[in-house]
Amino acid sequence: MPFGRLSGRRRNASLTAAKNSSTGIVGWLQEFLVDRDRPQRDLAGGLTTLAVGVLVTAFLFWRNHYGEQMMFDEYNLLNTACILWIPLVVVMLFLRREPTDYGFAVGDTKEAMRLALGAVLLFLPVVLVIAPGDGPQAYYVPWLGNYGGSRALVFGMWHGTRHLSDHIDWARLAYHELVMGFYMFGWEYYFRGFLLSGLRRILPLWWAIGLQALFFFALHYGKPWPEMLSSLPGGVIMALVSIRYRSFIPCFVVHFLISLSFDFAVVFYHLHPHLSHLPVGLMPF
Repeated sequence: MPFGRLSGRRRNASLTAAKNSSTGIVGWLQEFLVDRDRPQRDLAGGLTTLAVGVLVTAFLFWRNHYGEQMMFDEYNLLNTACILWIPLVVVMLFLRREPTDYGFAVGDTKEAMRLALGAVLLFLPVVLVIAPGDGPQAYYVPWLGNYGGSRALVFGMWHGTRHLSDHIDWARLAYHELVMGFYMFGWEYYFRGFLLSGLRRILPLWWAIGLQALFFFALHYGKPWPEMLSSLPGGVIMALVSIRYRSFIPCFVVHFLISLSFDFAVVFYHLHPHLSHLPVGLMPF
């Protein structure tokens, strides 16, 4: 009899734990299936956000791919002005709203930072697999060298698509990453802050998430295909994270740290091409 009671209690405890776990997962999903924290409907703000999003995204798509080629400093200054300065000016001076109303907020960053750092650690093996590929090497090595603020942005001596020495100018590399960090801060605010917050004022949640992800995908056009294709689901996932933690900051941390590690991996394999023939470098990207 005691044994039967004990077994029954264990079964009940297991069922209760499973139910709680299921409820927790379902509850977490319901946060996104039901837009509980939807901003107050604002037709003027939402339509203005949509118009700015279409114009800025279309202009940058044209300028970055079909306009005259820009050097590193010009590219980042122009793009950051469009994705950070213009949205903030529109929000504060034209719409007369607070930046926090359009996603420029700290949010629940303590919990989000743990998630962000965990995501970066999980993604590092993917970085090491993709970085030695022909696509990333052909795209990012010139970006770190020939197309930088000077012709020797990272590598001490440069000719064509290859460096002439193993020297890395660490000060210039630090400058490169600092500028890219500023650029990505604006990048994530534009998509996961300004666009997402503004579009939710006139569109259902998943329409707003999908539209900003499409804009995100459009501005990845021309990059190595693994990065370009992953930008669409990546834009959706980061939008969900931004909504869950009420801030674009976690998305910025993930994006910047992955970009930083990817740059270092690309430089490492560029300087040690023999290592790209190891199994980790055999992916046809």
